[in-house]
Amino acid sequence: MLVRFVAMAVVGLSLLTAGLYVADQLIHHLDIGIVHCALLTIPAVLGIVILARSRTVAEWLSNKLE
Repeated sequence: MLVRFVAMAVVGLSLLTAGLYVADQLIHHLDIGIVHCALLTIPAVLGIVILARSRTVAEWLSNKLE
């Protein structure tokens, strides 16, 4: 459950950061940097992967902490 919570937190924070970047660019009438925006969404992709593999990640983490 902790792994799922952390993965969802990473996804949410990453999407919030990317959304705030886009909103700031639109407010100041600047071009949206595609590379910058893509870099901001990398943690969201990793969070979705961790969420999809949460059982495996939780078992791996449990074995490492033993």
